[in-house]
Amino acid sequence: MNSCNAKPILRLACGGLLLGLLILSVGCGGRERSVEHAEVTGRVLYDGKPLPGGLVNFVTVKGAFANSGVIDENGNYSIKSPVGEVEIGVSNKMLEHGGDAVKNKEEAVKSARKEKGGAGGRGPLVKGRFVNIPEKYYDPTTSGLKYTVKPGAQTHDIELSSAR
Repeated sequence: MNSCNAKPILRLACGGLLLGLLILSVGCGGRERSVEHAEVTGRVLYDGKPLPGGLVNFVTVKGAFANSGVIDENGNYSIKSPVGEVEIGVSNKMLEHGGDAVKNKEEAVKSARKEKGGAGGRGPLVKGRFVNIPEKYYDPTTSGLKYTVKPGAQTHDIELSSAR
């Protein structure tokens, strides 16, 4: 092959390759969405008394982001929640059958929400005592519990009631 004919083909191939890489890098860069989170702490109370264990689930009303936090034996919880309006679910169902601890947070969330959880990993120990709360509280969409999470650390107590 003549070296004069090879140079334009090589330039064309290199130019096409560079253009393809440029399009690929620009196309992939804009899709990632960052969600701002804030630390929310508080107590979960059932008929005015601390709920002794379980999980809280905060699910954004818009954007479908969620997170969960453990409720300790004194009703205290801490969660890194997405900023914005959230619906809240509360469950201690994982403690119902004499199980006083759940080591895998993802399994507890699945049990509480009756659906597949998000990213796996070992979470903090869920322990406490089962209290029969109304089932409406298990699901954030039926609980009637809403809160607007603002940027920065904040406190929000969650009040549950046995009144149907």
